Amino acid sequence: MHRRMLVCLMTLALLCASLPAAADLYQFVPYDDMPTLPPPGAPTRTPTPAPTAAPTSEPPTAYTLGAAAFPEESGEKRKVLLSFLGDCTLGMNEIDHGKKKSLDYFIGQYGYGYCFDRVRYILEQDELTVGNLECVLADTADGLDAQTKKTYNFRAYESYVGILEQGSVEAVTVANNHIGDYGRPGFDATARVLDASRVCWFGSTDYGGRAYIYETDGIRVGFVGSHVAYYWQHVEEMQALFDELRAEGCQVIIGVIHAGVEYDKRHDYNQVKIARRFIEWGADIVVGHHPHVLQGYEVMDGVPVYYSLGNFVFAGNFQVKTRYTAILQLALSFSEDGRYLGSRANFIPCRLSEHSEINYYQPYPVTGREAGLAIRQIQYDTKDPWRIRDYVENIGAMQDFVPAVEH
Repeated sequence: MHRRMLVCLMTLALLCASLPAAADLYQFVPYDDMPTLPPPGAPTRTPTPAPTAAPTSEPPTAYTLGAAAFPEESGEKRKVLLSFLGDCTLGMNEIDHGKKKSLDYFIGQYGYGYCFDRVRYILEQDELTVGNLECVLADTADGLDAQTKKTYNFRAYESYVGILEQGSVEAVTVANNHIGDYGRPGFDATARVLDASRVCWFGSTDYGGRAYIYETDGIRVGFVGSHVAYYWQHVEEMQALFDELRAEGCQVIIGVIHAGVEYDKRHDYNQVKIARRFIEWGADIVVGHHPHVLQGYEVMDGVPVYYSLGNFVFAGNFQVKTRYTAILQLALSFSEDGRYLGSRANFIPCRLSEHSEINYYQPYPVTGREAGLAIRQIQYDTKDPWRIRDYVENIGAMQDFVPAVEH
């Protein structure tokens, strides 16, 4: 018994001795030791970031190839590289604003560029980055009442759109279950802020919505988004959006769905059902959000479906509930006359936070064993005959080319 106790005490001592080294590695300090952030003013006003830089990381050596990482496809004369991110929840519950553990603290210390500081070089290499903005952007809590109040009501300050702008995120979907957290006032504020920014938005909601067309060199890529609850109640309206995008000359239509069970590693019937219907209406690619974890991939009737990209910058929780995420990069190939030939996907594995439990709200790419673990999560939900191609160091998990289908 005494020997066992001695071994335990020695192990505990070794663990304690390793903590300083871990703190140096993370470049952060425990919350209790952080200096007090000066109060930003009235609780409902946007805090002003301090004029200090975020902790600098080593110059990136991985994932620097961008479009050059993708092979040239047969007949291809033009490639359009898109990046898709998981849930970008820049807001939090009202009682959490300003706390040391909140995103407010880090933005106040390091500025709006902080959250995407370690992935920006990847996102700057594409032509368009699309995220899921899962919060409202509003400086007041107008609209939060007995009807809208729930367990989680996420609100970010209006100036936090600067996080997206400085992070090289050019478009977001708002078709999710948190855009209505503050009712009509919250939605209207969010739409106003996005319209005045460099960030385009799309998505169908109970308060309004729109499709979005990204155009470059005569190529038009259309985007449609819907939350599962909205979809089931507005099927005809959703179908009409696909028809409108085809009428506008979009060579490619990407349907973004917000469905599934939170933290379930398997996609469910609703995700499959909506994806299949989107494809029937003319979707060339389907991308999913909502489960907060990475889920699988399949080719449905010739169309690639990516069920869930998990979280990305997720300020809704102080602690990390899931460790890994991924940047989904899609290379769209076009012929000389602008005909869509198909797409190839690459998953760039990332961690949500340096710490395995504490949320630092700063995702970053991983390599080696950790990269393999992240890709394995996608493979877990990918059924035969589809499989996720193995991770290749400093490239990602590059998938097979999926030829375009005729609609």
